[in-house]
Order: sequence, then C-alpha cells, then structure tokens
Amino acid sequence: MSAAAGKTCLVTGGAGGLGKAIAKAFLAAGAQVIVCDINQERVSQATTELAPTGRFRAVTADVTDPEAMRRLFGDFARLDILVNNAAIMDRFEPVADLDLDLWERVLAVNLTAPLLLSKLAVRDMLSRPEPDGCIINVASAAAKAGWLAGLTKSTASFYGDKGIRCNALMLGPMADTNIADAFLTDSHSQGRQRVTDILTGTRPRFCHVGDVAELCVSLACGQGWNLVNGGVVAVDHGWLSLVG
Repeated sequence: MSAAAGKTCLVTGGAGGLGKAIAKAFLAAGAQVIVCDINQERVSQATTELAPTGRFRAVTADVTDPEAMRRLFGDFARLDILVNNAAIMDRFEPVADLDLDLWERVLAVNLTAPLLLSKLAVRDMLSRPEPDGCIINVASAAAKAGWLAGLTKSTASFYGDKGIRCNALMLGPMADTNIADAFLTDSHSQGRQRVTDILTGTRPRFCHVGDVAELCVSLACGQGWNLVNGGVVAVDHGWLSLVG
C-alpha cells in the first residue's frame, strides 16, 4: 500500500494543467484530494472526471482571499499535504511599461497566497498530537533565489523538528501546459523575444507534467524523501546550469 493512502492532500490551482496532473497522481497513490481553482469551468470539468473516484473534491476559490481559504480549511477534518501550485504569469514587460495592477496580482497569487496557505496548513498540522505534514511549493526556475525559496527554507527550519517538512520545486520549461500559448498571445513583444532567444540558444529538454506530478508524490510520501527538508530543487533536466 502506498504511503499516500489515507492522507489528505490540497492542491491549489489544481483543476487544470500541472495542478490537475498532481491531483491525479495523488489520487492514484490512494490519497484523498481536494483542489481549489479560480476557474469555474475547469473545476466543473475536473469534478466530472475525478469525482467518481470517491476521494476527490474541487472547490472554486481565489487563493488570495484569506476568508475563502479559511472556509476551505474548515471543510476538511485534517490536512497532511499541501501543494502550493497556483500561479499566474506576468507579460515580461520592461520596467517602463509595467502594468502595476498586474504586478500586484502576480505578487498576490505567486507569493502572498503560498504564505497564507502555508500558515493555515501549519496550524492545522500542529493541532494534531503527532504532526506529520508536508508542504510543497511549486514555482518557476526564475524564482530559484527569490521570496518563495526563502519562505520554503523558513518554514522548514521552524517546523522540521515538529514533524512538518517544506520543500520547493523550481520548474524549468514545461510541456503539456497552456503556459506556452499564454506566453505567445499575451506577452510583451520585447520580453517574448528575449525569452525566445534564450530558449533557442539553450535548446532545453521540456519537463512533462506527469513526471513532475509523480515527483510531488515521491517528495511527499516516497521512501527516503523524509530526509529532505528545506530543499529548493531545480526540476529542469539541468537547464539552469546552462543559463545561470
């Protein structure tokens, strides 16, 4: 029996793309899975596809809304695994052209929301006599030395000896997602050209969502992975070693 069997896992941004693949991987490993996603259409589709397992529930919610997240946590008895996967992309604009409203939204979804969810998760996990929890922060490889990496290390250092691990996966170029389409249709022309030049010059191997999803399950429940805490792991076939 998988070590994930009987555990409860929450995946943010979990109704599509990588998040949905992560949810499916934890379901296959025997976990109870809850996903929250702001996209109602995706939530409905995921519910239709995955609810028949009897161990899946999808909720339409905004991860930047503290009250909505508190209500979400009040809906389940316990949480064992949190995957902070929800994220949005900016338009790769030069500073002079930067849209401040989009900037604020990116910070809220990509940085503040993982803090809020981690705070709620840690409190839930610590409420049990013998805490045994895992938090996984999913981010772009571009954030390898950024705020989310700092949050990961801080959470790991404060709560590792209390039974809660926290690690981050920093993802390189991804296949099987809608990120490329969004990048091509809604990014600033100069930023798009710069990124295209980098990808053309380095010719990265793309990561597939199914492989990353299985890595999440292993990191949370796999044999030997309990030794890993505070890790900021590049998941990119070595791409970052080429681009710095």
